[in-house]
Order: sequence, then C-alpha cells, then structure tokens
Amino acid sequence: MEELKKLMRQAKEILPYSAGVIDLSGKVIAATEDDVVDTTDSSVRAVLTSGDMFAGTADKIYYKILIGEQAKYVVYVQSNDPDSKVSLQLLSEWIKTSLKDKGTDADKIVFIRNVLLDNEIREEIPMTAREFKIDCKIPRLVMVVRTTADKGSDALEILQNFYTDEEVANVIAMDEATSIVIVNAQEAYESEDSRDVFIENVSQSLFTCLNSEGCEANIAVGSLVRTFQEISKSYSDAMTALKVSKIFASDNHISRYDKLGLGRLIYQLPRSLCEMFIEEVFPDEAYKQLDEETKMTIETFFDNDLNGSETSRELFVHRNTLVYRLEKVKLKTGLDLRLFEDAVLFKMATMVRTYIDYLDASNDRMIR
Repeated sequence: MEELKKLMRQAKEILPYSAGVIDLSGKVIAATEDDVVDTTDSSVRAVLTSGDMFAGTADKIYYKILIGEQAKYVVYVQSNDPDSKVSLQLLSEWIKTSLKDKGTDADKIVFIRNVLLDNEIREEIPMTAREFKIDCKIPRLVMVVRTTADKGSDALEILQNFYTDEEVANVIAMDEATSIVIVNAQEAYESEDSRDVFIENVSQSLFTCLNSEGCEANIAVGSLVRTFQEISKSYSDAMTALKVSKIFASDNHISRYDKLGLGRLIYQLPRSLCEMFIEEVFPDEAYKQLDEETKMTIETFFDNDLNGSETSRELFVHRNTLVYRLEKVKLKTGLDLRLFEDAVLFKMATMVRTYIDYLDASNDRMIR
C-alpha cells in the first residue's frame, strides 16, 4: 500500500493528468490526487468483468494489472485521449515491476519484524538471515520512531530516504504510527568512549532529519547489541524507554534506555509495592493536601538543586516566604526538603505517585 502511494506521488511529477490505483473492491488505494484516496469507483466491476484489458468511461481510461493470470489491481488515468493508453500501460508495468521487487522485500520485513518481536527461533535466525543477505555478526542499535497515525507514512518515507543504504540501517514500519530503525553499530564498539557519542549522534541526526521535514516524532533508543539475533532485546529496551519517557519526561523527544535513571527502576516495580511505599512516605494522602503554589515551589526548589537563594529569585518571592512554604510542606508531610535525605525521599515518592496515576489512567500496561 505504501509503495503504491509512493509511486503515485512520483507519477504526479511525470503525468499530465490525474491517475490512480483501485483494488478489486473498487476502492481507490493510491492516487496522484490525495482527495480521491479511499473513495469508491463504481465502474471497476464492469472493468473487471470485461474481456478486454482496457475499458473507458466519459472521463477515464482503465487498465487491468494482472499478476500471473489474476487481476490484482485496476489502474486509471483521468483522460479520454487514446494516446494516454500508452502512459497507462507504462504505469502498469512500473507498478508490476515495483510489486515484484517488493515481494522479496516484504518477506524480509516480515522476518525482521518477527525477530524484533522475538517470534523467531534464535538458533534458526542466522540461516534465514543469510537468505536476505543480513550479516548477523554486525552489532546493532534499535530506535523506535513514534508519530501520530496520520503522520506515520510521512515519517516512514523520510526515514527511508535518510537511510538509503541497508548496510547502514534497515527501516521498517511496525504499525501505522511506529517506524523502526535498526542501525549498524560497529562504530560504537571501536572504543568504550565512542558508544555514548555514537548513540547521541545517531539519535540527534534522526531527530533533526524528521524535524527539518516538519514531522514531529518521539524517538526511543534501545541498548546496543552485538548480533542481529539480539535485536529483540534492543527493541524491547527502546519500547521501555518510550513508555518511561512518556510517564516521567513527556516533554523529551528523545529517550535513551541507558539514560532513564530512576524512572526505569520505578517502572519495573509492582503496583502493590509502589502503593505501600506511598502510604509510608505520604500517610493519609498527605501529598494531596499540598496546594498548587506549594507544589510549584517544590518543583522549582528541586530544579535549583535545593538552593534557596536561586529558588527565591526565580519565584520572585522573599526568602522568608520560601522558608514558610517549605515549613508548610514539613508540617503536612513530615519531610524537611532542606535536608538531602528528605528531599530524595520526597522526589522518589512523587515519581512513584506519577507512575501510579499513569497506571490508573492507562489500559496499556504491557510493553509490546
């Protein structure tokens, strides 16, 4: 489907008239004009039952695309000029050639997707990988690119144009909103110091590429793995990074599994243990007794590394006012945020509360 849409976008630059591809049900699945996609062409049934390859109406000429002996699609041009039949035949051959080439690619994509999802037998992966000319010995890094569903195809095309060499990276679609980039990470193993630089450069380059094309996306980076057989771990780690970042750092557009910090630890805790911890730190729901002004003061105090002078300056309040607010926190929660141990305990507890609130609001509790 995406390949046909891509072909139609290219055809738009060449053909002097509108064109499109229709499936056997009569639905326009790709066209040079976006507004006709997903509409229904009632003439297709007559075209398919006709004994001729060509058929025409007052404003269109149709041509059947045969795969083997079977009609697979119908291609049309918005024209009644007999000379347009030549263009229609050429367009048909172009589509058939592309579909034939993509047949092997489609099998390869299914295989890679199954390896990512850990649906392949580990010992059999190298044998199948050889058939698709995949070198299993090269280290790899998996990145998950998540957009909105309506931008998914755009993001996939941008990524495929960015990584045109499969020896550098493989790009596949996981679903309509998610693209997967599997990068050759041999460079990252040249030295210990190069790993962090490699991950940072690859993820930032990807984000810059998407951003420059006006495509807003969240990028989650998995862990480095030494073989192709292990990319399921890198993918799982990337999905964890995507989820943890959504919970604890929703403003971040790039989340790295190796930089999740405390959020990763909290995410792995069972809910019952989280609730027990909250009841211990904030008995009788003490946290809910804090007003929004006090919560903002606490957040600013933490952002300024517990520095009272900097916090007062940023909030435009007198230092005595800040002290009063912190005393109020101590009165309600029993924690003095000016003390390092109490501040750490409060910070952890608020993150655990955020996690519990996420579980309450979301049905998506498992990593895909």
